[in-house]
Amino acid sequence: MSMDEKSGNFPDIAENVFAPIYPVIAADIAASSGIKEGICLDLGCGIASLGIAFAEQTELMVYAVDISEKMHELSIEKAARHGVSDRLEPLLADVHKLPFDDDFANLIVSRGSVFFWDDLPVAFSEIARVLAPGGEAWIGGGFGTAELRQQIAKTMEERDPQWREGSKKRLSPENKQAMKNACVSTGLLFRVVDDDAGFWVVMNK
Repeated sequence: MSMDEKSGNFPDIAENVFAPIYPVIAADIAASSGIKEGICLDLGCGIASLGIAFAEQTELMVYAVDISEKMHELSIEKAARHGVSDRLEPLLADVHKLPFDDDFANLIVSRGSVFFWDDLPVAFSEIARVLAPGGEAWIGGGFGTAELRQQIAKTMEERDPQWREGSKKRLSPENKQAMKNACVSTGLLFRVVDDDAGFWVVMNK
């Protein structure tokens, strides 16, 4: 089941509640990885908010991938509104079977989608396959900063009293370990970023 099927108001939330985090996350990942040109994949992109932030801040060509036709259409519209249609291409595809050649992407990012993937080892294997040598993949659920995380939590709890419990479940020790295990299964080197701003596994090739 895709994220928009689980949360019918996801586009509104991404556009109006989570909007401040995406430029911060993009800037942090670009600075940490040093990757600011080449090809970027935004997997499980939703309305491509993170991918658009990369297109605006770097020279990367971004492919915004989602399995949902609704998210695909909204990504096309949002890229046009932000004036980045020339460097962001939405693609309708499944993370478990990516339509890219081996060693295709210099940077792969995915924020918030991994918790909805059906088979982590298969999806992470695909990520490892299409990641180019010297590239990095950032998979997880960051909020940019601890302050933004607190701000968003407050807003989301006002909208949905169950949100914090759901967030804790998504970032449970079991889910974090499953992501680490999926990284191990790829054979790639990886590290974990786990702080007040969120959780990421970062794979290097």
